[in-house]
Amino acid sequence: MKRKLSLAQALIGSSSVLFLDEPSAAVDAGAKRLLWKVIKLRRSSQTVVITTHSMEEAEAVCDRIGIQVKGRLRCLGSPDHLKAKHGSGYQLEIILKPFGGQSTSFCEATATAGERKITEFVHSELSSDGRLLEAQGLRFLYQLPSLGRGGLTLGDVFTKLQAARTALGIEDYSIGRASLEQVFLKFAQEQENGES
Repeated sequence: MKRKLSLAQALIGSSSVLFLDEPSAAVDAGAKRLLWKVIKLRRSSQTVVITTHSMEEAEAVCDRIGIQVKGRLRCLGSPDHLKAKHGSGYQLEIILKPFGGQSTSFCEATATAGERKITEFVHSELSSDGRLLEAQGLRFLYQLPSLGRGGLTLGDVFTKLQAARTALGIEDYSIGRASLEQVFLKFAQEQENGES
């Protein structure tokens, strides 16, 4: 409640610049959304500067985002710009059909065979640069490079996946761009590794 009250007091003031540090930290989900909405409804003449580790908050509230690494500003732009420029392409999630009534060891062997088939499909049909990020049972997550620019398009990916769905035993699939959280984690990893 103190955090919400502090934000309300800050917004009532007539300052042209408002600095907020983690405005929705430790606030329940419903109140968090309301706080974000209130911040977005500020006067057009008022600038709000927010520091946060929550990329969900940054994406919901901010028009421009800057990410610092080791005290230096590494990138600045809209959420979409940062995802396009610093994101690492697309992520493809594939879930294979379950093997009903089979023993656990047989399912594991079949999942391994499924992983080989799916990986071969990704490399031959979608991108030789595609790499497996996660394999959990019958769920596989692949990192694909940026699409377009004379190569494979998003439409091509969906067409090829749909055509191979039955042959590969795919129950469901989805594809999405790198999230702002993944961009942030990339820079955090860079800081941890001590890269410039």
